[in-house]
Amino acid sequence: MGPSTPFCWRKPLIAQSRARSLGECELQSSRFSPFEESLLILRGMETQLESALRALHGKELMANEDLEWTVCNHIQILLCSFLHEWKIFESFGKDERIRDTLKIAAPALDHIRAWTGLERVRSTLLAHNLRDKEGNPVSTWDVFNSNKIPTAYAETVLLARLAVLAIRQTRERHYSEFHLAAQRLTQYHVTIKPQGIRTSQEAESVFQATKDKMDELVRQVSTRPRIRVLDGDVSRRRLESSTKP
Repeated sequence: MGPSTPFCWRKPLIAQSRARSLGECELQSSRFSPFEESLLILRGMETQLESALRALHGKELMANEDLEWTVCNHIQILLCSFLHEWKIFESFGKDERIRDTLKIAAPALDHIRAWTGLERVRSTLLAHNLRDKEGNPVSTWDVFNSNKIPTAYAETVLLARLAVLAIRQTRERHYSEFHLAAQRLTQYHVTIKPQGIRTSQEAESVFQATKDKMDELVRQVSTRPRIRVLDGDVSRRRLESSTKP
């Protein structure tokens, strides 16, 4: 965790609040105004987008298309989160100073929002299991061909940079509110307890042990008597093991 952890991501704060009583949750939410909350969350989006962009920087990327593809998919998910929060930020536009901020950021937002299929691809292909809202399987090519969504890596990177630019301009224009809110948030910061395997050696050991168990189950299932129904007749036969040597 880097120094920006206290206000780079709000999820742990929300998760802790859900486990508390209603009164404590109300106290938690009253620590920040809705405007301050939005500034902090936008900063969280900025931090994550910057991390993704850094991962895509460097000559070694040219030889790692898998990394490029994976990170760009993640960027498209983050862009949808950014657009959701920016819509909330726009609700404060009755204030003249915030309205000016929205005007300044509009060129970047217009370019991002021009890709109207971002949410569709996120909800169908990236963040969920390749099914539509009715549970029917979807084809990748159908989703892309029926929606306006960038297929070029350079365009996706550009959208991320524009989102970061818009957030950065917003923080600079409302630095006092953001800075004070970020300082208060650090007072409530709780260290996230470490969970899970921490070394590649341990992970490999657990993976191999799990694979060995599954291989044994394959052998057991493949050699036990099975009942098959053929043309209405029930017959019993011993299946030969299909386990590869």
